[in-house]
Amino acid sequence: GQYWAAVAGDTHTYMSLLPTESRSRDPVSTDWDDIQRRLGNLPPLEEAASVLAWEPEEASDRALQQRLGPAEGGAPGCSDDASADTDALEQWRAERLAQLKGLAGGFGTLVLITREQFVAEVNRAGDGVGVVVFLHKPKHYPSAYMEVLLERLAAKHRAVKFCRIGHHDCIPDYPDANLPTLLMYRDDDLLRQCVGLAAFGGDAYGVDDVEWELAEAGLVSTDLPANPHAQRHR
Repeated sequence: GQYWAAVAGDTHTYMSLLPTESRSRDPVSTDWDDIQRRLGNLPPLEEAASVLAWEPEEASDRALQQRLGPAEGGAPGCSDDASADTDALEQWRAERLAQLKGLAGGFGTLVLITREQFVAEVNRAGDGVGVVVFLHKPKHYPSAYMEVLLERLAAKHRAVKFCRIGHHDCIPDYPDANLPTLLMYRDDDLLRQCVGLAAFGGDAYGVDDVEWELAEAGLVSTDLPANPHAQRHR
């Protein structure tokens, strides 16, 4: 209850409350513990040394080299058995093509996540991946309506990850009056937040209003010529 006293008039209040993944964390601290510490619910821990990120492209190159085997005379990618080399290379190419096709297919749906999955699905979604987090309530008309609009936008903007999570599962005691709420992330950064119907121009908002806000956050591109809710909907 204490966190929401200033919510109605100050959207910046949320910036200090919503989870972002810590780059340096104590070995015995869990991801959810880190979030609770940022909310002030747990005492701080001393920061641990940063861990270098795994580089998938470099690892992929090493895996290919291992499949092709060591080369005679130190020349990479060469061996006595040309047929074996070709088969290994073709297999690697097929697997890589499948990976690229998967990336091209994107996400495309609005997926349900839990508090325990938040860090993995949102903060660690991947380099450059935009994420829209929808705080919702079951059997709640404003939430149900937003869910329909987000399903449409998820199918249209497949490079963006769209997630929904119960509002009390994400933030205990989060007020129903603030629903629907959208949180927009990329690379563990909270870029933008839209709280309540007023953020989209009022009760009569539509899919264009939501798409405009996603575009304002830099998550999607839009052909809309102007803000459709520059003036409140009636």
